[in-house]
Amino acid sequence: MTDIAVRADYELPVKFEDVASFAVIAQEKLKSVRAEISAIKRLGLAQEVLQQKVQEAQQLAEVKTRAEVRLGELTAAMPKATGARTDLTSSSRDTRLKTKEEALSQVKITKQQASQYELMAAHPEIVEQAIAEARENDDIVSRSLVLNMIKTQKKAEQIEQAKANIARQTQKGETAVLYIGDGIGHIPEEPYDLLLTDPPYSTDVEDIESFAQSWLPNALEHVKPTGSAYVFIGAYPEELRAYLNVEVPEHMTLKQVLIWTYKNTLGNNPKDRYKQNYQACLFYRGIKAPALDCPLTNEQWAVQEVNAPDGRLGDRYHAWQKPMELAERFIRHSTKNGNTVFDPFACTGTFLLAAAKLGRKGYGYEISRENAEIAQSRGIEINECSKDGYGEKQQLRRSAS
Repeated sequence: MTDIAVRADYELPVKFEDVASFAVIAQEKLKSVRAEISAIKRLGLAQEVLQQKVQEAQQLAEVKTRAEVRLGELTAAMPKATGARTDLTSSSRDTRLKTKEEALSQVKITKQQASQYELMAAHPEIVEQAIAEARENDDIVSRSLVLNMIKTQKKAEQIEQAKANIARQTQKGETAVLYIGDGIGHIPEEPYDLLLTDPPYSTDVEDIESFAQSWLPNALEHVKPTGSAYVFIGAYPEELRAYLNVEVPEHMTLKQVLIWTYKNTLGNNPKDRYKQNYQACLFYRGIKAPALDCPLTNEQWAVQEVNAPDGRLGDRYHAWQKPMELAERFIRHSTKNGNTVFDPFACTGTFLLAAAKLGRKGYGYEISRENAEIAQSRGIEINECSKDGYGEKQQLRRSAS
């Protein structure tokens, strides 16, 4: 085979070796026509001549692409076992049984190229779409274009599948439980899978260093070695310093300082510093914690940009309330259905509600009865805290808010 007739009714060869030769010849001719196109553009020759050559290049590229698809169909059908007969590799001149590796080596096709051909053969609809779009855009189809389109479609399918899996998790609701009492004094002895909490900031306590030491080491001590912790703190230098100086239990590691940033809350307008539109979140992992379950790439940034709850939409119950979306992300990333999520500073219950919504067992403490009433109005079960930290369920007055 020494030439290719460029015509709409061409037929690909049948034998593997002949298809491989056909693809090589098409590639060489395409390279030659591309060189002619470059020369025509450089010399500024007639537009009609240029268009004719572009059409020839398009036809050759389509021939080459379909030949590569055919090669993929053939190599995909070849048994890999040594000594096994490959499909359509033996000619009348050579009837010896070949392995797939030998067949590829004979026609100088690498394993990577064969893998790419097989991927194209598995997605014929995308190949035809790439050819059609190249023609429509007066462009020349290529293997890299086809492979990129396949990659894009696979990524889109993975994202849709991940979203579907996330949606299914929200159908496994649990009941969140909140105890009215001091969470610092009632860290449960029974280990939990996730510590997710938003303690008072340095603006709300007299001595932030003493406060951090009073609760965090003990709370981290009771996280399972397979568990994790997310602790929101203010972004004030003294608060960051206080929490970063807290000694971490041996079975836990401070993995990262994450950032929650928002752009829908203005706050005051300082004259001597920049407007603060973020808060820090300390991310701890147990030494036996599994990999993050984070199928959506845009959720795995160390900076999480999610708008703060908006009172105008009726979903803001507290000044420093965290977004439900952010809570759900962290819970999904670090726990499984049925795991326990603990919050010693539950406030109006956002983290506990997120845990329950995703089929996790959420429980925690809140010292303010007013906040507990709001949590109850949001659907959380309220228990009065006894001396040992637990007690009978109490019916509280529903908050008017």
